[in-house]
Amino acid sequence: MLKPVEDAQSTLSRRLLQLLRPLEMSSRTARGPGLHTFARQLFSYCCIERERLVSVVSEMPRIGIVLSGEKEFWLGDAGQRFVAGDVFVLPAGTPFDAVNIPSEANGLYESLLLEVTQVPKWVQEMPGAARPVVGFDLRVPLSQELVDALGHAAISLGGSDHAAVLAEHRLAEVLILLRKLPVAQPLFAQSLAERAAWLVARAPARRWTAEEIGRELGVGASTLRRKLVEAGTSLRGVQASARMQLAHEMLARGEGNITDAADAAGYASRSHFARRFQAVYGASPAEVRLREPTQQG
Repeated sequence: MLKPVEDAQSTLSRRLLQLLRPLEMSSRTARGPGLHTFARQLFSYCCIERERLVSVVSEMPRIGIVLSGEKEFWLGDAGQRFVAGDVFVLPAGTPFDAVNIPSEANGLYESLLLEVTQVPKWVQEMPGAARPVVGFDLRVPLSQELVDALGHAAISLGGSDHAAVLAEHRLAEVLILLRKLPVAQPLFAQSLAERAAWLVARAPARRWTAEEIGRELGVGASTLRRKLVEAGTSLRGVQASARMQLAHEMLARGEGNITDAADAAGYASRSHFARRFQAVYGASPAEVRLREPTQQG
C-alpha cells in the first residue's frame, strides 16, 4: 500500500500528464524516435526500444518530465528511476548515463525537456534559496502550484512565436517555485564554483581532488582552482561546506549522535565542530538534534 505522501504525488503526476497531453507524441503528427524541437527552449525525446546512453552531457540546465515509459539516470554507482508523471532536473555540464525504457502499454518512451537558458536576475537573487541537496537526487517533489506552473509553461513554450513574452513569464513562475527546493538548485548553479559545490554535495564523504572534480565538469584542475579563488572560495572550502551540510541533515533527521555528525563533517574534535556549526547555522548541534522533525522544514 502506498504511503499518503506517495498517493498525493501520484495524483499530482496524473494531473501533470493531463495538462501535457497536447504535447504527447500520440496527440500530434508522429515524427519517429529521437529529439524533436517544439520551440527554442522546449524539446521532446522518444524511443521505441530500450536504450542506454553513455556520458550524456547537457550544455544547459534542463527540467525534464517523463510522459511515457520509464527513465533511469546513473552517476557512477548512484542511480534513480523515474516513471510517467515524474519531474527531474538535469544539471549542465555533468555526464550522466541514461536508460530509457518504453512503456509496455504503448511501446513508447517519451519525455519533455524544458531548457533553462537564463534565470532572470530577480529570481536568482530571491531570498530563501535552498542549499543544494546532499547525495544523488534529481527528483522534483510536486505541489499543485508547481504542476499548474509546469503545465502552463510547457503549453506556452510550445505555442506560437507571438506567445514568447507569455512563455517567458510562465517559465519564471516555475523557477520561482523551484528556487526553494534543494534538488532544483543545479538549475541556478550558473558558475563553475556553484557546479563544483553541487558535485561535492552529491558525495560529501568522498575525498575529492581538483583533478576528479575537473574531470567531471570538463575543465582542468588548474582552471577549477582559479575559478574557485575568483568566486571567493577554495576546494577545501567547498568540501567543508558540503560536509557541514551533511552533518546538519543528519542531526535534523535524528540520524546518529553529535559525534557521528562531527565525523561526517570531518572534525576530530566535537568542540571545534560545535563552534563552527553554531557559526554557520545559528544553533548548536544539540539544539538542532532536539528539534521535532516537523520543525526542520
